[in-house]
Amino acid sequence: MKASNFLQLKIYRRTFFIYLSIVIVFFFFIISNRYKNARLAGQQFFSEHMDRAFSQVENELDGIVNTIDNFLIRLNSSSMLKKDFFYFFGSTPAEYTAARLRSGDMAYESYLGACDNLVADCNYLIRYILYYCEENVMCMEYSQEGYSRCKRIEPEEGEALCRTGYAYTRDIYLDSVYKGKISFVIDVAAPIEKAFCRQGGIAVWMELQGEGKRLGDPLDGDVEFGGITESGRHLGVAALTSGKTGEYFYTVNASENYSYLVVAAGKAEAYMQTQIKELWVLVFGLFLTFLLITMLYIRQFSADGRFLQDILHSVECARNGSFQRIRVGKRSDEYAVIARQLNGLYEYLEALIQQKYELTISQQRTQMQMLSSQLNPHFLYNTLERIRLRALRGQNMELARATANLGLLYRNIVKTEPVITLQKEIDITKQYLDLMCFLYDDQFFYHCDVEEDLLGILTPKIWMQPIMENFFKHNFREDESIKIIVLSGEKCVEGVKLTFFDNMGCIQEGELEYLNGRFTPEEGKKEEGQDGLGLQNVYHRLLLYYGDKVKMTIRNNVPSGVCIEVLLRDCGGI
Repeated sequence: MKASNFLQLKIYRRTFFIYLSIVIVFFFFIISNRYKNARLAGQQFFSEHMDRAFSQVENELDGIVNTIDNFLIRLNSSSMLKKDFFYFFGSTPAEYTAARLRSGDMAYESYLGACDNLVADCNYLIRYILYYCEENVMCMEYSQEGYSRCKRIEPEEGEALCRTGYAYTRDIYLDSVYKGKISFVIDVAAPIEKAFCRQGGIAVWMELQGEGKRLGDPLDGDVEFGGITESGRHLGVAALTSGKTGEYFYTVNASENYSYLVVAAGKAEAYMQTQIKELWVLVFGLFLTFLLITMLYIRQFSADGRFLQDILHSVECARNGSFQRIRVGKRSDEYAVIARQLNGLYEYLEALIQQKYELTISQQRTQMQMLSSQLNPHFLYNTLERIRLRALRGQNMELARATANLGLLYRNIVKTEPVITLQKEIDITKQYLDLMCFLYDDQFFYHCDVEEDLLGILTPKIWMQPIMENFFKHNFREDESIKIIVLSGEKCVEGVKLTFFDNMGCIQEGELEYLNGRFTPEEGKKEEGQDGLGLQNVYHRLLLYYGDKVKMTIRNNVPSGVCIEVLLRDCGGI
């Protein structure tokens, strides 16, 4: 039988296809879920990288603004710089130079020199310094190398220059009189490109005062920023978008302090390399595991299919009257159990055919023996009942009650179910104790005090009576003293505690130690009645029913008597 022939059997074909469907669904679920997690991890990594770049730009712009503020504070605190500033403010370069010559201040630090130092301290990111006064607008333009030139411009041209970067503007006063304003136009694009694009592979769209500018890597021209800036302007979250050449992560960062928007895009694969490698390892591992498990299933199903075919063939032969044995070999599964049962059945049927008459006679003999065993108890019951009736006719009520108790006790022992309630077990014990009261007349009394809500607990039949019998067998003394046995039952922290004690004697310490040593699970698992110890037989029966939940101990009941305590832990009938 080929390995794939097991698919011809319905029991295996349906199971195998269900298994295959479940594995495929599970495989794709795991892969899709891990890819989703990998994409989220790459997206988070890209977003954190861009957020750090955005924070770097913000910190750099904050530093430039603080440097400008410190420059203006120094300007107001230095009388020479302030005087030179107002020579320059509202004047042409020629007028400023003439004013310095007239004042004789050429040897001191000039305002223009202080501006050059300011631009250098700001990493040459201040592109323009615009001076607005009532008459005109003076523009100082700085290159990235720090070179400057000064010219007079129109107000409209000054506003256009302010839109090329972030314009930090301060009003100018002289002796509390408004003189105009000064604007420092800071190049925002340079620090953005430096922070966001220094590692390459990043395309950036910068939007400042309604005008956009593209920076960084063009990424094959596949990145479209228009829809991203509109949909994500106020979100500031990363999104995954598919382009012509792959997938891209986007982040949107908007500056509240400097009025610019930065949209950065990067190829997703560059930020998912580690996760993709782990995903491929997972795919290979899952596929290999699936392949190995499938091969094992096919091998097992094929072997089972061949064995099942042997079983079906054997059954077909049996229908035709030929009992052909099934070769089980070393198999130990359920199919092997069925095969062994069939082999046993075949042997039984063959023996049945050969020994039909002998078996019929044996069955009749067994039925006669069972009928005879049923007659013996009835004879005893009838005899005890006749004795009780004769005692009643003789007005011997005590003898009649004792006879009735003996018959009832024997009936309960013989016919009662093996598992009864604690109430029924106590009733049987009381019947035995009533007989002892009859035998010993006024020398013996007993008392039973068991909590009512314990009476429904299930327990094995006839284990209390041997304990009571043990008191009479070992402790009873023929004297005039009053003998008392007490049975009590109560709930405790550990479970249910049943206590049996008398006042009829005591046991030596060495013997107590020996007896308690027999009340252990190891000793209790030995066959009942192995050495004739009645209490061990009681413990053996309780252990069979309750397992390790039962504990039995024996001790002396000070000042006189013996106490036997049975603890049932976690008893379900409570």
